[in-house]
Amino acid sequence: MKSRIFFIAACTLFLTTSITFGYEATFEPSISVGTEYTDNLFLADRNKESEYITTISPSFKAEILGKNKGAKILYTPSYAMYDEYDELDEWRHRARLSGWVELSKNTRINVNDYFLYTEDPLSVADIAPVRVDDPDESIDTTLRKSRRTYYRNTAIVNLSHQFGEFDSFNIGYRHYFLENDISIYEDKETHNPFMDLTYWFTYQWGFGIQGSYTKGLYDESDDYDFTAASARLIRKFSKLLNGFVRFGYGTLDYDGNSEDAEGYDLKIGFDYTISKDTYMSFAAGYAWLDRDRSDSESAPSANVKLIKTFKKGKIYLTGSGGYKEPSDGAETLGVREFYEAGTSATYQLTRYFSGNAFASYRYDDYLEYTPERVDKTTKAGLGLNLQVLKWMTLGLDYTYRTVDSDRDLEEYDENSVFFSISLFPSRPFRTSRY
Repeated sequence: MKSRIFFIAACTLFLTTSITFGYEATFEPSISVGTEYTDNLFLADRNKESEYITTISPSFKAEILGKNKGAKILYTPSYAMYDEYDELDEWRHRARLSGWVELSKNTRINVNDYFLYTEDPLSVADIAPVRVDDPDESIDTTLRKSRRTYYRNTAIVNLSHQFGEFDSFNIGYRHYFLENDISIYEDKETHNPFMDLTYWFTYQWGFGIQGSYTKGLYDESDDYDFTAASARLIRKFSKLLNGFVRFGYGTLDYDGNSEDAEGYDLKIGFDYTISKDTYMSFAAGYAWLDRDRSDSESAPSANVKLIKTFKKGKIYLTGSGGYKEPSDGAETLGVREFYEAGTSATYQLTRYFSGNAFASYRYDDYLEYTPERVDKTTKAGLGLNLQVLKWMTLGLDYTYRTVDSDRDLEEYDENSVFFSISLFPSRPFRTSRY
């Protein structure tokens, strides 16, 4: 644990040391008090228990910018108090750190870190903005029901270099760990170096290559090595539209008796900037999975991403499908066939009144699990936000979640309502020195 703290501290020091000689700084504190009602506290299929959970959440956002460096941190500690089950009272912590430094005009180092400490089994409800805007943030797609504390951290550092108008090279390293206070969920850790290269050999034709290696370490299950590589041929049809054909290959090798596998994926797709406020990326094809002992399998594969910005709102759409290697989640379930779709929208209804809505669906078929297991997870929600004063807002959110599974133990339905009051300064605190 000390080495992880040292890694983040060293990166932060590296990014901010010389900023102190000339900088602009912004600091924005806030505090919110909220109460959540859930009709299924322990996410049970039968004998549901309802509960009220009150949270007090001071938080702050801080940013410091220099001539060629910058750093930003968002930190939200929260204390959760349960009405009936007060033995579950617990601190929650969520932090997001990012920083960058320009080594030269075309070379940049980025550092990102995501930390979560909580007893809440459902840490991310609205997946679409995360998948589109911040895909490095880990989303646990496996099923967690316990209210025992767990914490996870994802740290990423990468170096990017642009050596032509559209030519670029990127190399980096990702580290992830998950630790649980209850033994039914397995502690795990992954190390993941990666690289990608994009090069245009003519104005209209280019190629891209990607490669990564992941070492997965578990407390009890077999450790694994996962190697992935892909190449794509790109055709520029206009300044706003690129088409491509992509071929990917992956190999999964376990250290123990778990079944090794190889996978292949072929897609055709496009990246299209439809207008200055609309972007879409789409790819579809087919994937093949070749396992050592079991029969080979094949399935459709796809990726889609859409962002639409309005004057008063924003829409996200995301989707993906195919085969997936062992994940960072709570459960250790091996290779899966999956399909996921999500959408999210925000809109400023009036000057002081805004709303949001989201929905997502996920299908997971765990191919290494015996007996057969398929999970189908649906989430949906609505939210309203009213700014009553320059320094105060009221929020009301409703969320519905349901899981349909071959394992009766995993199935549940939950309805939750959350009301909150937030206080914040009417403008952030700013300072600078040159």
